[in-house]
Amino acid sequence: MSEDFAGARIRSWRLKRGVSQRTLAGLAGVSQGYVSQIEAGLKEIERRSTLVRFAEALQVSVADLTGQPFVPGDPQHARALAAVPDIRAALIALAFGDVADMPSRSLDELDATTRQLMTHRRRCEYADAAQLIAPLLRDLGAAAYSPRSTGRDTALRLLTLATYHCAFALMYLGFVDLPMTAAEHCHAAAQETGLPEFLGLADYVRLHALPPESREVGRKLADAATARIAIGKSAESLQVYGMLHLTSAWADALAGKAGDADAHVAEAAQIADRLGPDRADGGFAEVNFGPTNVAQWRVSLTLEQGAHGRAIDLARTVNPASILSRSRRVAFHIDFGSALAASRRNDREALGQFVTAERVAPQRVRLSPVVRDTVGAMLRRARADAGGDALRGLAARIGIA
Repeated sequence: MSEDFAGARIRSWRLKRGVSQRTLAGLAGVSQGYVSQIEAGLKEIERRSTLVRFAEALQVSVADLTGQPFVPGDPQHARALAAVPDIRAALIALAFGDVADMPSRSLDELDATTRQLMTHRRRCEYADAAQLIAPLLRDLGAAAYSPRSTGRDTALRLLTLATYHCAFALMYLGFVDLPMTAAEHCHAAAQETGLPEFLGLADYVRLHALPPESREVGRKLADAATARIAIGKSAESLQVYGMLHLTSAWADALAGKAGDADAHVAEAAQIADRLGPDRADGGFAEVNFGPTNVAQWRVSLTLEQGAHGRAIDLARTVNPASILSRSRRVAFHIDFGSALAASRRNDREALGQFVTAERVAPQRVRLSPVVRDTVGAMLRRARADAGGDALRGLAARIGIA
């Protein structure tokens, strides 16, 4: 089996630093036995905050421990990565104001392509999404910033949406710096629109693009962003406001501030109640804020707080069929499977959740460091029978066997 997992990288960096397991455990605030199990690949790191503490103790980035972006494991992944150099060039051109005199397509065509990008991202079709991004950014840059262009206000709104979805696609492909660059372009375009819902959307993606080791910066930015967007009458502003509260809750959970996280979730739940049932179209910018989304975030936050049993109980109250976005639905199954695996008594059911997630969105699952490390740990724990055909099959498809 591949030794390409977080625990093996922790061991490698620990040895390079000349640090004992006991010392690393003390620095990371865990037991030596836990470090031993992690390094042997018998236990997964189910809490992002624990991974951050390991990274800080070893003086590396979280990406150094997750190994992202991964080497392509299938043609779709390879096709997605093949588009990244051109996306990088388009983002750099935007940063330096290097735009064409006129876009090559009409605003109606650019609007349709932006909607295509949103659809591919929602469905976790990252290879298809990646092919659209660079030419779309070049055309929208020309439409928004060229003195000769017309329809600037519409172009700025479309550029905000395009860079928002670009940032998330790049995040799921495992990049760190490029999503931050895309998020900054999103923020710059949103500021020029002057519209609160677009500004809130830009704040939301900036927060998600931050690497997890920047949790204190994230907390400050999240609080500022939530305070900046006042509750208004528009449904769009309310949807973004609710998502910012959930993001603030995540930042607080990473920092170990459970009480503050719970307060933000409670506020988000009130906003969701005010808005009513989930929107079938995903709502503004397809942020998918609503009661089901809040319930799903409760599962994620409870898992991050280390309450695996409670996370499992909460997950059982969520109907996956009510999660309309494939991206969100697969995230739910990954969280549910992670909570089950963390309990060490439900590996078979955890496998079922991961296989279900793969059926929903194979590209997203095969790019998930959580799935890769958890499935690897499950397989090593099941050495006696090699984990069964289903577990071995999943491990092979995600590239760890």
